Amino acid sequence: MNLRWVWSSVSILLLALLVTACDEQLAPVSTLPPPPAATSAPTALVPQPTPGVVQPTAAPKATAPQPATASTPTLVKAAVTCPANAPLPANAQLAARVNGQGIALDLFNRQVAQATSAFLQQGIDPKSPGGQEAIKSLRQQVLDQMINDVVIAQQAEKEGLKLTDNDLNARLAQMIQDAGSVDKLNEYLSKNQLSLADFCAQIRANIVGEAMLNQVTKALPSSVEQVHVRQILVASPQLAQQLLTQLRAGADFAALAKQYSLDEASKVNGGDLGWAPKGRFDPQFEAIAFQLKPGQISDVVQTQFGYHIIKVDEHENSRPLPPELIQNSRQQAFLAWLQAVRQGMKIERFVQP
Repeated sequence: MNLRWVWSSVSILLLALLVTACDEQLAPVSTLPPPPAATSAPTALVPQPTPGVVQPTAAPKATAPQPATASTPTLVKAAVTCPANAPLPANAQLAARVNGQGIALDLFNRQVAQATSAFLQQGIDPKSPGGQEAIKSLRQQVLDQMINDVVIAQQAEKEGLKLTDNDLNARLAQMIQDAGSVDKLNEYLSKNQLSLADFCAQIRANIVGEAMLNQVTKALPSSVEQVHVRQILVASPQLAQQLLTQLRAGADFAALAKQYSLDEASKVNGGDLGWAPKGRFDPQFEAIAFQLKPGQISDVVQTQFGYHIIKVDEHENSRPLPPELIQNSRQQAFLAWLQAVRQGMKIERFVQP
């Protein structure tokens, strides 16, 4: 599930822990697949009643399962659905509030505990000064993410993006199917002290977030002007001028780059920096690179990094961006949108990091 580019999110982490095999690009709400038919629902043992654990209901038109016993476990076709999104009790303790909508303190504490547990598995010492500071920062990140989820949901509602029960239950059904059984979901909820309602709230936040991401970034171009550029970078203007003189006399650019360039990443490839859109390079470097025609070599260009000689191999007015740059562009656009939306909302915090 690829929303990590937007959120260092506890809610995303919870979903990823349940379905580690799911690495697809999530679809917007309007194109989610329908819920799987009852005949294809996963088969699971009927769980014993436990607080916070999902109790499967019989699939439509199926015979209601008999209660399981210790000696004769009953296999059923289980179809779990998300409960209605109930409002918080009036006397609920809050971790934060967004435009009057509360974020429950107990849910915040559970998500902090889970995120901390996952964090400590990396070998961090929670008693060390660095570990304590990291956990303090983690608490802040958890609260920020929970606030972001509410901000995004409220803005989505303003913009007319609706999440249906079918969308929500389809995602839950797919996750259970990928996990293997309802038992896997029950184990997960029990281990993390989560109710099905908590888990469904996280799924809901993810789906709405995906839809808003697609809406905010739908106008971003996937193809832009790019140059395929090489460079020789040196520290001395005198050396740069000497190399430029050799190049004007017909010396091989790649050979000189391999011998003299200080840029270790590109010198092994003859100074080749590959294709790049505007915004990737130092402004002085970029201005010259996009002015050159294919095959042309620049004069010596000074930047904060030193003295460059630039050569453009190719120049295209519209070239597809690589996936990682598209992802980065979407991330930056969405974060800018989210920051602007947050500034227009009343956000109150009631817990300290």
